[in-house]
Amino acid sequence: MMAKMLKATLVAPERIELGEAEIPTPGKDEVLIRVLRVGVCGSDPTIYFGRHPYVTYPVVMGHEFSGTVAALGEGAEGPAVGTRVAVIPHLVCGKCDMCQKEIYNFCESLRCTGAEADGAHCEFISMPKQMVIPIPEAMTLEDAAMVEPACVAYHGAKRGEIQQDDIALVVGAGPIGNFCMQSCKALGAKRVFIADMDASRLALAESLGADGVIDVSKESLETGLERLCGGAKKVNVFYDCVGEKGMVFNNILGMARRGSRIVIIGVLQNGYDVPRLPDFVQHELRLSGTTMYTPADYREMLKLMGEGRIRTKGMISHTFPLTQVKEVFQMIAQRREPFFKIMLTVGEQRE
Repeated sequence: MMAKMLKATLVAPERIELGEAEIPTPGKDEVLIRVLRVGVCGSDPTIYFGRHPYVTYPVVMGHEFSGTVAALGEGAEGPAVGTRVAVIPHLVCGKCDMCQKEIYNFCESLRCTGAEADGAHCEFISMPKQMVIPIPEAMTLEDAAMVEPACVAYHGAKRGEIQQDDIALVVGAGPIGNFCMQSCKALGAKRVFIADMDASRLALAESLGADGVIDVSKESLETGLERLCGGAKKVNVFYDCVGEKGMVFNNILGMARRGSRIVIIGVLQNGYDVPRLPDFVQHELRLSGTTMYTPADYREMLKLMGEGRIRTKGMISHTFPLTQVKEVFQMIAQRREPFFKIMLTVGEQRE
């Protein structure tokens, strides 16, 4: 094992420093992970630009990651050294009622690596053994790094309580929206449509199994749904994968049939404006929030990916080594070129 490891630290907004650090020693019930792949999440730019409400600096970003087991701390029985793993990026108390039930996303002490605690923009990281999950032999490390965002979408899709004959609409065809669309189908929805204003993202969604797409740069959601299924009143459950200022949510409230379900997966900004909230009450709509995922979601997602029911083909648009992480965020900041999912490779450039 190398004496030192490479680490990228965000010391202040828009200031990443690459340097060397001591390789951590796994503590009791911890597993030392050799990080090999890290996905760039849509929330990472908010951390990079200093807009994330829960982040203090310096911080090491990176919460969508996979790798191999490098060492086991005291009491951490398996997975064996060398095992390829996906990692749940959660640090929890381990003692509360929710932790005892493996509902870690409800732990009041929850901290997420890469945001509230240091993450995987480094060559080695120690994690609690219960957060380290072996991946199937046929799964790529890239797919393993995308289990985390896939589970965000899958957990959100389950919050919509999909029934066998449901028609679902997903608004927002980014990585989360595309995983949400596939998750709805895997959960048994009859038809799942997806809307966005980016034609290339909609083309990807079609290749991944969407039953119909709506390009909102060319037609309204209402017009698109009229074309696809006979109107918005045919939709049973709506997924807002945009969030932001609540415009999509408000639009959904204006067209949803009485008694339908709405799930907001996209992050709403402070000060959002929802003037149609009275419609929500009068039309007896059901609104669900969603936050992250549980270990059960991870295990189910690994199975769904292994069976080919959730696919990632075409999602990764760019791959960079961790040594070029500064350039990655400069590309994002300057919007030099369109991108979908950016993957970082770690360690291999120093082999």
